Amino acid sequence: MPLPFLTVDRGRAAATAAEPLPHEDEHRVPSYRPGPRRVGGAALLLLLAAYLLFSALIVVLAGSLVIAGVCVAVAAVVITVAVRLVRAGIRLSPLEQEADLPA
Repeated sequence: MPLPFLTVDRGRAAATAAEPLPHEDEHRVPSYRPGPRRVGGAALLLLLAAYLLFSALIVVLAGSLVIAGVCVAVAAVVITVAVRLVRAGIRLSPLEQEADLPA
């Protein structure tokens, strides 16, 4: 059973594959794919942050704003660590760092 939406894309892909890319000779940054341990660790940290924020809500309802502020601050730190854990491997080559500088 032919799928017409796939065959149209193949025709376009074949037509554009013959054209050279405009900056094919430049250095490219390899795509960064964090491993399962980093993703799993970040997911667990985000789950912990969700529990911390929920506990801050309960503490606010109980009447202690100082302790709730501490819970929110700790949750913010945990969220920051989780995001940095997943994005820690992204680095630019020296050539691209020079290209980003204003002339």
